[in-house]
Amino acid sequence: MLQNNKQSPQNFDIQNSVLSTDTEFWVSDVNFSAVSASLVTVKRQEIIKEKIISIGKQHIRYSKNKFILFANAFLTILRNSNSEIIGIQLQKQGNQIELYGQIQNWISLLMKECISLDFISNYQIVKLIGSGSTANVYQVKSKIDDLDCGIKVFDKAQFGTDYQIKQSILFEIQYLKLLSHPNIVKYLGVFESNSQIILISELLVGGDLKSIIEDRKIDEDKIKIIMKSILSGLEHMHSFGIFHRDIKKCNIMLRNINAYDSICLIDFGLAEKANNENNYLFKYCGTPGCVAPEILRKQKYGLKVDIYSVGILCYQLMLGKDPFKSNTTKEIIIKNYLGHIDLSKMSQISKNGINFLKGLIEIDPKIRFTATQALNHPFLSQGNNKIIVSKNKFDSLLKKETLKPLYYNSRNQSPNNTQKNSPFKYLLKTDVSPRSNQQKPDFETTRLVSRSFFIRNFQKMNTK
Repeated sequence: MLQNNKQSPQNFDIQNSVLSTDTEFWVSDVNFSAVSASLVTVKRQEIIKEKIISIGKQHIRYSKNKFILFANAFLTILRNSNSEIIGIQLQKQGNQIELYGQIQNWISLLMKECISLDFISNYQIVKLIGSGSTANVYQVKSKIDDLDCGIKVFDKAQFGTDYQIKQSILFEIQYLKLLSHPNIVKYLGVFESNSQIILISELLVGGDLKSIIEDRKIDEDKIKIIMKSILSGLEHMHSFGIFHRDIKKCNIMLRNINAYDSICLIDFGLAEKANNENNYLFKYCGTPGCVAPEILRKQKYGLKVDIYSVGILCYQLMLGKDPFKSNTTKEIIIKNYLGHIDLSKMSQISKNGINFLKGLIEIDPKIRFTATQALNHPFLSQGNNKIIVSKNKFDSLLKKETLKPLYYNSRNQSPNNTQKNSPFKYLLKTDVSPRSNQQKPDFETTRLVSRSFFIRNFQKMNTK
C-alpha cells in the first residue's frame, strides 16, 4: 500500500554519484544524543513494522545499539499522488530503508547531511539572480516548508575537463556543512542528478557590499560594524583551519536590507584547509588587487591571507577607492605583488582606525593580525574612546616599495640619450624584512621579473 501511494523518485544512477562516500550505513557504539523521536512505520527488505525511533545530528537510533549513519546517504522525500509528504527513503552502500509518519521536522536536518534526490518535486525556481564561470545562481521556493532559498547550479559535464572544479565543489559543500556562524551563509543541503549538482543555501536579500557601497567612503561607525562581522566569521572559519581566499566586496552580503550587522561571507569556491606543506588545490588564486602578496610571490602562506584581503576591503571603505588602482589587470597584479599601500592621505581617519588598518595590511604575515587580534583591537572593541599612539611597530615595517623600469641595453636609449622604459621587463625592488638575522636592516634586494611572468601566471591564476 505504501509503495502504491508514493511518487517515484527521480531516475538517478547513484553509482555515478560524485558526492557519495564509502562510509557505512549501519553502525554501532555511537555517542548518540537524540534531537527528536517519533513513532514511524518502517519498511526494510519488504518487511513493514511500526516502532519508535529517534534522530540525532548524523545518526538515527534504530534499536538499542544499532544506528543508521545517514551522513552522505541518498535522501528521497516520498510523496503521495496529491504531492503530500508521507515519508523518506535513505540509501547507502547497497542498503535502503523507508520511514513513514510524522517526521516532517526531520527533513531539514536530514537534508543538511544527506545527498538529496529529485529537486523538481521539492523546489520551484523563481528567478535567475546571478551567473558565473562554473555555476548559475537562482532564487527558489521550497515546496517542503514554503521558504525562499538560494541555489547554485553546477553542470557535471565540466568535471570531465577540469578536475579542480569538481574538487572545489566538494570542498565548498564539506566546509559549509562544518561551519555554522551568524556571519557565514547558512548551508541547507545539496541535490545531485545525472547532470547537475545543486547547492541549497539561505536567501540573502540585503545585497552585496559592491552594489550597496560602490566606490563611496563610509563613516567609521559602519566600518566597525562591517569589519567586526567579517572578522567574526573568519575567526570561526580559521578555528577549523579553513581559509576563504576570496574576500572582497561582492562576496560579502547582507542577510537583511540595510542591516550591516547581518553581514555574511559567501562563495566558498576557493576555500581550503591551510597546511604547512603549501600543497593546495588552488595555490595561486584570488582576485587581483585583493590578494595577499605572499600568494602572488608564490611563497608559503596560511590563514592570514584572508586578513590582508580584509585590510584591502577596509581601505576601500575608508577612502572610497582601491589601493592598487590601474587601467590594466597586469599592473594591478604588479602593484599587489609589491604590496605597498599609500596611507599618507588619511587625515580624516582616526588614529585607532589607521593603526587597525596597518595591522591588517602588514606585508609580513608573521606580524599581520590574526582574526582574533583584529577583533580585540581598540578600533573594534568597546573601549573605542581609548586612543593608541600613532607611531607603532607597524610604521617601521610599511616601507615604500617602488616599481622601477629596467634599462638593460642600448635599445633602451633614445637618440638624445634619455632613458626609456623597457617594454619587456620590470625591476621589482622590495625591502628585506628587518627581522631577518641573515641580512642587515638597511639591505635591499631586487628581483628581475619579466613581464611574461605576470602575463603567464595571471593566466594560470584562479581568479574570481
